[in-house]
Amino acid sequence: MILHQAREKLDLSVNTYIVVDSIHKLSSSHPRFPFCVMSKADLAAFLGLGERTVFRCIKEAEDKKLIEKHDVGLRATDLWIRTTEVYDIKARD
Repeated sequence: MILHQAREKLDLSVNTYIVVDSIHKLSSSHPRFPFCVMSKADLAAFLGLGERTVFRCIKEAEDKKLIEKHDVGLRATDLWIRTTEVYDIKARD
């Protein structure tokens, strides 16, 4: 499910939203290893997107500080989590 108000607030395309959301959902829930380790090629195939599209989406999300890249994988930042997971549809900025 895409939260379009959150997507618009973050100024994201639908593709970037689904890439970041997938990274977040595919991350381990273990607090010592909260990373998505799926390769970008596998992520592209999983989402039905081109690899170049996934690379562009990841770059955009990094620039907007929505994901962090680590040696072991990617993970969503607190900004992403606060905006999408703890989302109040009535809240307005």
